[in-house]
Amino acid sequence: MRVMSGLILAGCFALLQAQAPQAMGPAAQMLDLNLRQIKGGLLVVVDGPKSEWKSKVDALTSDPDWLDSEIGVSYYGSKAAEVETLLRQKYQAGPRPQWVLFGAGPRVVATGGSVPDAKAMAKIIEENAVRSALQILRDFVRRNPDHLEARGTLCAYIRPKASKRTLLSTGGKVEPMRPADEPYDYAKIQKERDAKEEAKVLEPQEEKPPVQLGPEEDQAIWGELAGLFTKSFRSGDWIEMQAWHLTLDETAVHSPLMQEMSREAVSEVERALVRHPTAWNLWQTWLGLTRTFGGKPIRPLLDNLVPLPTESPMAWPPYPVRDAYVKDARKRKDWTGIRDLLLPQIEINRLWEAAQDQKTEYVLRKDGKIQENTETGDYWRGTLEPLVEALLWLGDAGQADDLVRDRFGKHPWSGLPTRAAGLALRCNQPNLAAQWRALGGGK
Repeated sequence: MRVMSGLILAGCFALLQAQAPQAMGPAAQMLDLNLRQIKGGLLVVVDGPKSEWKSKVDALTSDPDWLDSEIGVSYYGSKAAEVETLLRQKYQAGPRPQWVLFGAGPRVVATGGSVPDAKAMAKIIEENAVRSALQILRDFVRRNPDHLEARGTLCAYIRPKASKRTLLSTGGKVEPMRPADEPYDYAKIQKERDAKEEAKVLEPQEEKPPVQLGPEEDQAIWGELAGLFTKSFRSGDWIEMQAWHLTLDETAVHSPLMQEMSREAVSEVERALVRHPTAWNLWQTWLGLTRTFGGKPIRPLLDNLVPLPTESPMAWPPYPVRDAYVKDARKRKDWTGIRDLLLPQIEINRLWEAAQDQKTEYVLRKDGKIQENTETGDYWRGTLEPLVEALLWLGDAGQADDLVRDRFGKHPWSGLPTRAAGLALRCNQPNLAAQWRALGGGK
């Protein structure tokens, strides 16, 4: 009898082992945790290593029908098998490639084995009353109008949707979705973003004003955000909110509503800067607002601000402010603004170097050539190049030539002659380009 009981127990144990779910990997565990914590709906899309669905899912997330649903998407490619195991074993989804629409709980609302269609998905969401995090946040702000963190977070949720709708309406390019299982490399992403910005600067572009949204479309896309911003700035609440909640991206230039709001709000930020001239959060807000209505010269504002008496002239205005303003002014071709901001700084730097009477310079060499580093190439791109460009467009080729030759004489970075020559050609100065290219001879 004992033998028979032991055999039965052993058989049951073996059966349980056979039915036990496979151990989940970290990506699946993270998704499972997120599903149990999220309050709104989520569409989880599982593909394979070749990412055959990627372009189609990107098209889905740029479709107006899907954007109106306000439901988030998590797309998995390299970890597809891992996530598919979770969806199949715990949530009874079908074989991959597949998608699963979750509601809060989490509850499985719908699944599918073919690429999800925007209209069909929107209908499923409406019929099953799947709420988005944005809808939940709106309700909370409506019930708690003085909750500034909630209001700011709501602004941050609305802004990407408004930006994407604006790009679609004005013929702009929407960035593809970043897969949820793709490693987040901030340095790489920032480098790619900087490269794209620089490429835009180098490309010949027509000088034409940005396309403006019509009144009805503008209200539909930006009206809610404009209302939240206006309320915050008029009441003074904005000073307690996070700067990134109130920072607008470049798509806001297409919105007359956001332009009107920005013109009204910028004076409030300037008054705050008088009290705290080096506050980066205030400068972020000022830069975003002024860019939205076409830019504003920074020099009059700087002349109205009083930095601390202990502040070094070389550190005023703060480096992040200077860099951000120059990038924006260069896109707007505000050459006077760039010259007025950077030229005094260059003169201070040259005076400081002369006062130091430096005889030795530490440089990075490879194969006998001086390489780009923070004292050569980065300085050229961020400071000297935009100033030289501004001087050339303003007709001051003599001072531009002096700056380039002086810089190369003190910091003979091997890439500078080529970069300077290319800049001169873009500014219709072929003779100067030939002279600057010749600077590299024998280096």
